[in-house]
Amino acid sequence: MKRTRILITGLLMAALSAASLAAQAPTVSEKKDVAIFALGYYGWSIPLETLGSIDIEMQKVFVDLGRFNILGYTERLSSGGLQQFIDTLKKAKEANFVVPEKYQFGEATLTEAEFDKLVGSFIIATPIVTEFNSRYNSNKFEWETDIKTNITFIDVGSGGSVLGIAEVKSAGSDKDNQNKSISNAIEAIPMQLQYEVRKVPAFQIDTRVLAASHGEIKLQLGQNMGIKKGDEYSIMVSQSVEGFQNNSEVGLVTIKDVGSEVSSGQVVYSSIKVTKDVQLHEIPRLGIDAEGYFHLAGGTPLPGLQVVLARGFYGFRPYAAVQVPISDITSGLWGLFSIIPVNGIVGGEFNLYMGRLTLTPFGGVGASYAHLLVLDKSSSTDWLSHIGGQAYLRASFLFTREIRAFAEAGVEYWISMDSFFNDYGGLSFGAGVAYKL
Repeated sequence: MKRTRILITGLLMAALSAASLAAQAPTVSEKKDVAIFALGYYGWSIPLETLGSIDIEMQKVFVDLGRFNILGYTERLSSGGLQQFIDTLKKAKEANFVVPEKYQFGEATLTEAEFDKLVGSFIIATPIVTEFNSRYNSNKFEWETDIKTNITFIDVGSGGSVLGIAEVKSAGSDKDNQNKSISNAIEAIPMQLQYEVRKVPAFQIDTRVLAASHGEIKLQLGQNMGIKKGDEYSIMVSQSVEGFQNNSEVGLVTIKDVGSEVSSGQVVYSSIKVTKDVQLHEIPRLGIDAEGYFHLAGGTPLPGLQVVLARGFYGFRPYAAVQVPISDITSGLWGLFSIIPVNGIVGGEFNLYMGRLTLTPFGGVGASYAHLLVLDKSSSTDWLSHIGGQAYLRASFLFTREIRAFAEAGVEYWISMDSFFNDYGGLSFGAGVAYKL
């Protein structure tokens, strides 16, 4: 009897140990099946070619994301049709559900075979335009277009529950052509849509560390799941507390190289030792670093904003910046007009990562445009006032997952192209704060 108790106790302990290990085993995401409806609309007057163009851009976004197997549908759901569709999905799970010959959801009509195919999908995406406004702005003398689209993601497996709603707002303008303003608004959709889809928790990537050495790791998944350079992943640990599972973030990894099925990453910081099978979880970002700064170049104060492209880049990253030479702002005729010069700069930076600390040499060239503004805003004009360039060395420190502060020193000089202005610049020093978007 005693031996039997010992054997049973041993088996129970082994079972509990196996269950504990299974609970702690890292999860790795797989492609999800998504059926995407054509773009629906709430009765807005939208040209058919515009609907078709948005359909194509949205399909491309889901393809480029890489984490979906995609089924496309030409049917368009209206707002009422969407709710009917969700209600029908829920009823389809009931035993007494009567199969109709055809399914009518607002303007969309599906056969029984088409509906059954959708029910077999993991997720259904239903994009609907909730706002479309294209008009001529007589104050700015240009055509302007605003488009707002909501994409509802429906989990078929759970009987039609809504996983999330991605809202995408885009705008475009053109001085001469309304269709061009519409095209510009459509072209602004993909980047925002990718971000909104990646924000949906059900679509975020989980993966694991395959190997780690000297702050660098190899992780499972790569181009096969749409991972890109510059993507960031949280290092996660899981603990059981009174029968409840608690997941917490203990570190940060940046992707530095992407292969077909395996990627390389740099550990930025971690409170645990990163080893094989450590869990990683995607941090969805728009892929832009916004950096507000203040330079003092040869005595000229230059506040500015620099935007750096992060997603798709690691060491080298391109940037664009705008800054205002405060000392060159002038006004005349008792304040009836003002002249505001604005510098536009494009360039590149190279990052040397050392954990939370980063050293970054960067440089760029640009032009300065003087903006003449009459007080009553009855007229305005711009003209080229300077050309110039900059070269700096920056030291930055990452204080939180999103925020870093920096100081930089270098040379910046701007040559006047107009007798109204003087050259300025020289040795320059600055500081600022960056936020990851």
